[in-house]
Amino acid sequence: MSTKHFSLFLLLFFLCQSCFNKKGNDDNTLIISEKSVPCSIKCNNIVSDTASIVPLEIANQFYKHINRFEGGQFNIVTKMPETWAVECKLTPFSPDFDIWIVSNIGESFVKLLVTLTTGETPTVIQALPIAYNIAIEEFNYIESEFWAAEIDNSYNIIVTKKYERLYSIVNDSTENKSNTSTKQDNYLIELNGKIVYQKPETFDAQYNAIVQFADMAVVGTLGEDWVLNSIAVQERVEALNIFFVIATTNFNAVEITDYHGEIVDIVDISSFISKHNTGYLLLKKGEKTLFIPYDTPEKCLQKAESYFNLEILTKNEEEE
Repeated sequence: MSTKHFSLFLLLFFLCQSCFNKKGNDDNTLIISEKSVPCSIKCNNIVSDTASIVPLEIANQFYKHINRFEGGQFNIVTKMPETWAVECKLTPFSPDFDIWIVSNIGESFVKLLVTLTTGETPTVIQALPIAYNIAIEEFNYIESEFWAAEIDNSYNIIVTKKYERLYSIVNDSTENKSNTSTKQDNYLIELNGKIVYQKPETFDAQYNAIVQFADMAVVGTLGEDWVLNSIAVQERVEALNIFFVIATTNFNAVEITDYHGEIVDIVDISSFISKHNTGYLLLKKGEKTLFIPYDTPEKCLQKAESYFNLEILTKNEEEE
């Protein structure tokens, strides 16, 4: 089946910001150029904005690194370009290596952060994909992937990776195949020029939890019933050591905390937010998350009773 690539976003900016001091300590901002694949660099050590072509002998070294990086991988795999241009050069920590940001020549859809040795015959130390913008249209669905990066003054790199598959015709066979996910990976450039993946913190604690969530961008102001419902649910489950969390932002990294305020897990609920504006999520470590449409506390507790294998939540209510 034939496929075609097309840009998902128009007029997205490739923004490199450099804060450097002139006489009088006035701050200035350097805006590199407008690009369709975004990467925001906020630091005081940009060397230059350039559009020089990457020599073929260097570009050929990119590919083994593109297929080996740690963190979230490409969901939509396509042939990588053969020609690249240097869009920005950053000041390295050492005279032994350089730091480049390169993108493909032509319709830009991928950017790499590249570290390479200095000298007459530079060698690529590492090449990390940090921005990606691609889509594929099939007979019954559109699949898209969009990565955007931020680089701060300490060379901490945050790459936000979003993938989505949407069906144009939804029926019983396709309804559950739609998929939206957002992941954030962190990297750091070390003193030797290596770009190191910062593995997310893992949590071993077993727990039960209920998340009451609302997408504020859609819902707007939350009513009094939202607050009263959350209080009612928490009062029921707290004595059973079921943690209760309210989530209205940062859905890709919701912190599950115990009743002492300690984080026991960090979960990504963005796939639920893409389909539901409000609701409850029942979570048990190692088990599939259960979604409950937003309703009265009683409805939530009835589902929780079954999910957590309890018989006390609604019994307590009946006794009252």
